[in-house]
Amino acid sequence: MMNRRPRVLAIAVVLIIVSSIAISGFGQRQKVAVFVQAAAPVPASDLEIIRNYAYQRCSVITGTHVCTQGELMYAQRLTNTYVGSSITVEGMRQLAQALGVSHVIILRVVRWENELSYRPERSLLLLGATSFLNASLQILISPLGLLMGIEKEATVALFATVFSPQGDIEFSTTVTYEDRPLLSLLTADPVEAAKGAIDSALYQLAVAL
Repeated sequence: MMNRRPRVLAIAVVLIIVSSIAISGFGQRQKVAVFVQAAAPVPASDLEIIRNYAYQRCSVITGTHVCTQGELMYAQRLTNTYVGSSITVEGMRQLAQALGVSHVIILRVVRWENELSYRPERSLLLLGATSFLNASLQILISPLGLLMGIEKEATVALFATVFSPQGDIEFSTTVTYEDRPLLSLLTADPVEAAKGAIDSALYQLAVAL
C-alpha cells in the first residue's frame, strides 16, 4: 500500500505537466483572419455556407485560431478599411493590427458554374443492356436512357492569398475543383465543389502559416 502512493503521485505530476504544456501550446496558437469573397455570381446563401466552412476548416487544417465574422466586421468598421476587390498595404496593416492576427487570408471565388453535357455512350450502354426486353418495355425505358446520358458538372475556382501583418503577400495559389458525382444530374452541387477547392487551397497555404 505504501509503495503505491509514490507511484500515484508520480502519475499525477506527469499529468499536470502534460496538461500545462497542452494549455500553453493552445494559448500560443497563431490567430488568423479569413475573408471569403465572391468575384463570381455566387448566391448569398451559398456564400454564407462556404464562408462558415472556410472558418472551420482553416482552424482544423492549419491549427490556428480563426477570427469570427463579428470580429472581422468590427475591425473593418473600426479602421474604415474594407476588404474588397483591392486593398492598400496601409489598410491591410491597420486591419491586421486591429484584429491582432499573424496572417490575413483572402479566398476569392472567381468561378462558379453549373454546366450540362450529354454523353451518348451512357445512353447507348443502357439501351443496349435492355435490347433483350420486349418492345413495350424498351419504349418505357428509352427516356431513362436519355436521362442517363445527361451529366451535370459543378465547377468552382478560387484565388487564395496570404498576407503578412505588414501587408506583404507571402503566398498565393489558384485552385479549381469539380464536383461530378454519380447521378450528377441530381447531386452535382457548386457548394460541394467550393468546399473541395477551399480544402485544397488551405492544405497548400498551411505551409505559409
